Amino acid sequence: MVLYQSMFEGNLRAMAQAAASTERIPYGLLLARLGQEATARFRRSVRPLDLGAQQFIVLKQLQALGTCSQGELADALGIDYSNLAAVTGELFRRGLVERDRDPADRRRYVVELTDSGRQMLADADKAVGTGEEDMLSVLDDSERDQLWELLRRIADSLELCPTEAEACAEAAIAADQED
Repeated sequence: MVLYQSMFEGNLRAMAQAAASTERIPYGLLLARLGQEATARFRRSVRPLDLGAQQFIVLKQLQALGTCSQGELADALGIDYSNLAAVTGELFRRGLVERDRDPADRRRYVVELTDSGRQMLADADKAVGTGEEDMLSVLDDSERDQLWELLRRIADSLELCPTEAEACAEAAIAADQED
């Protein structure tokens, strides 16, 4: 019980010391705690930009897709259409995306990044990179590459992020809901 209590109190060192004397920390618990820390660092990174995790992922996916319909964007992210409409509405209000009716089908919206949206994404990428750098500073470049490859292989096997262009939208939604 002490092992698990330490984990949820956020003390990985105490958890590792307790585990060293008894048993190895289960992968799931270690990954869950690291995920919590990574999510917290991500939030802190984009907070000064007044950007949420879900907004970041929508902008990132839009950058990868280019101009597309709101439905195509929702499908690529695995987000409910009405949820995406709310997110793109806020991004539109902030001038980060353009959202216009499709002249060929007035029921559809077409969305694309604005120059301000591209700049916001560049600023967010830089901020997130700084947070990741701090977290991964204990690893050298080859270890970072190896970690990324291993994590990516696991994510791919679980179909969490099917393609490089697709972000893990569900994680962003969950992160935003925790705020």
